[in-house]
Amino acid sequence: MIKRIYIDNFKCLVNFEYRPAPVQLLFGANGSGKSTVFEVLTALRQFITWGDSTKNAFPAQTLTLWQNRAEQTFELEVEGNGGTYTYNLTIEHNRVLNKNSVKLEELRFNGQPLYTFDGENAHLFRDDFSEGPVFPQDGSRSGMASIPPRGDTQRLTWFRDRMGQMYILAIDPLRMMPGSLGEQMAPDPGLADFASWYRHLTQDSPERMGPLFASLADVIEGFTGMGLEAAGVARMLRVSFEHHGEEGRQQQFNLLLNQISTGQRCIIALFTLLHCAVRPGRTLCIDEPDNFVSLREIQPWLDELRDRVEQEKSQCLLISHHPELIDHLAVKHGVLFTRTGQSPVRIKPVDWSKTDALRPSEIVARGWEE
Repeated sequence: MIKRIYIDNFKCLVNFEYRPAPVQLLFGANGSGKSTVFEVLTALRQFITWGDSTKNAFPAQTLTLWQNRAEQTFELEVEGNGGTYTYNLTIEHNRVLNKNSVKLEELRFNGQPLYTFDGENAHLFRDDFSEGPVFPQDGSRSGMASIPPRGDTQRLTWFRDRMGQMYILAIDPLRMMPGSLGEQMAPDPGLADFASWYRHLTQDSPERMGPLFASLADVIEGFTGMGLEAAGVARMLRVSFEHHGEEGRQQQFNLLLNQISTGQRCIIALFTLLHCAVRPGRTLCIDEPDNFVSLREIQPWLDELRDRVEQEKSQCLLISHHPELIDHLAVKHGVLFTRTGQSPVRIKPVDWSKTDALRPSEIVARGWEE
């Protein structure tokens, strides 16, 4: 679970610090930096876990435009594995040559070193914090991404794997296609590969399918289940419905995922994330989960989300302007992002006691939360 994020000199985030709660709604005006926080988390995940280059993860255009400083700084505190991880990264840019590289990268566990890169060499430490190998490291990538799993570096491996399990999503039901050529262990940001992820879930977590279907049956009229059907080398995801026809006769029919409405696809994605992605210690970030979804459909998802995050000791961060989400989450779980003109983003508390006659969404609509 992420306990602290510090970002400096990344777009509109300058000397920015955020301490996420287990369940949190990020709200505020458009352009106030909410999605930028998710963008940074995506870049760090790709850099640490998948070995993305500094040029791809932190290109020059991510530098804050109104500053001339050449260094970007990122800090993460992640709780898990019996302690607290602290990750520090400094990227140095050469604006003239349009190049950048790692100036400093380090990972600590409860204050003790696990990995340090000083700009030339990588220093690896064992799980008991004794000094391990020292090796030259190319500053264009994270050395942590290339370290193979070893019996004495399991703390580092745990952190790297945990970063890889962070889901950062902006669901686009228009791209969710029914075909699957194989299993996908995690969904892509827009869930275009939902069928392949669902295929993996049926093998990895079959016990979660029953509760998932029960939740979906409560919000999608006539829903009875989902299944994968062989189609040559591929599998096609079909959604099953039950219809009460003439004289009370029950009729069963199946539709491909892309044959149901965009709203139904979004609901299926949201409840699948709820039942299958909310896991112990994992951070789930969803940008505008309410798109394509009605108020009646999003409310039971919100009610279940808070309970499940608490049960699983997980974390879920949401970005939304939706009145229903603001009314449900803003008072106890909300954090307001503010920005004046081209100034840096800041987080500020909201005094919801200004009036008891208005709902939080109405206070936000009138601009009184600031």
